[in-house]
Amino acid sequence: MWQRQRRAVLDIESSGGALAIDNDDQKYLKQQTSTRSNQQTLVLFVMALALGFLLDRSYTAFTATTANNVTKYANGAAVRRSNNKAIEANKQLQEQNKYGFTINVNELPNDWVEWGFTKIRHKFKCDQYVNNEIKPLPSMEYWQMILDAYNEQVDKSYKFDELVPPTQGYRFNEAGAQPYYAKVSDGKDRGLFASRDIQKGEVVHDGTKSDVVFPDALAWRRFVFALPRKAACDMTEWSWTQRLEDNGPMKLLTAINISVLMNMGLTPGQINAVPKSSTSSLFYATQDIKKGEEILTDYEIYDTRFDLAGLGR
Repeated sequence: MWQRQRRAVLDIESSGGALAIDNDDQKYLKQQTSTRSNQQTLVLFVMALALGFLLDRSYTAFTATTANNVTKYANGAAVRRSNNKAIEANKQLQEQNKYGFTINVNELPNDWVEWGFTKIRHKFKCDQYVNNEIKPLPSMEYWQMILDAYNEQVDKSYKFDELVPPTQGYRFNEAGAQPYYAKVSDGKDRGLFASRDIQKGEVVHDGTKSDVVFPDALAWRRFVFALPRKAACDMTEWSWTQRLEDNGPMKLLTAINISVLMNMGLTPGQINAVPKSSTSSLFYATQDIKKGEEILTDYEIYDTRFDLAGLGR
């Protein structure tokens, strides 16, 4: 190395100060330049790799953090929605069951045994339910809930007919169900409609095979208080009072099947099925009834006196 430097100085001196480089020196300088270039390239490559690695780690961490945050947000939103639904469902259940209890003396109002028909309907807000809500046909589960309460509080032996479920009615005769079915009438409420042509004078409904009779007002109260609010209100709509014999005691009755959905005619011309007397439970067609025509009765034939049945006030 020293010899190359010394030779270069001598060449400069001999040339009068002008720089003169021989072939070996040119090769050496080119090698040095190429080496430095390669080194610089290698350094840049290593720096690029390091930078890429750091960027990749940062992106991976950012992506993982973002995904985690999105998951947490989604899970949190799902939990909030679930909680909101649960809160709303609980509110609805509380409203529906307001003053409607499973029988438990500690939960009932202190004076529940003295509540009359009108007070029960008022406390359960039945007018609001009856007048403001579109009500579907009772399902089998709905009828079963009512039957369970009746079995628990009134009569354990009462059962649904094995061949005719309450959604279809009751065993009318050996042929099967009564000659009507239930549906929601257009612009009206739930009602009963003829399943075939019915001739004037035919028995349309036989309450002796359909109705249940409560032994007293206390049994009726226990039954109603054992139901959710809406079901309790339905039962106040579907219960009536009737003397089953001349000068007999006033009884509380209902039915746990679609027969309770028979509506009342608004005019004498609309009424097409009535009992022959206030003590009878057999309804006869007062005129020919076409298939699909609604069956309408006159409930004023029965002396509706809940006070005489022990449900005054």
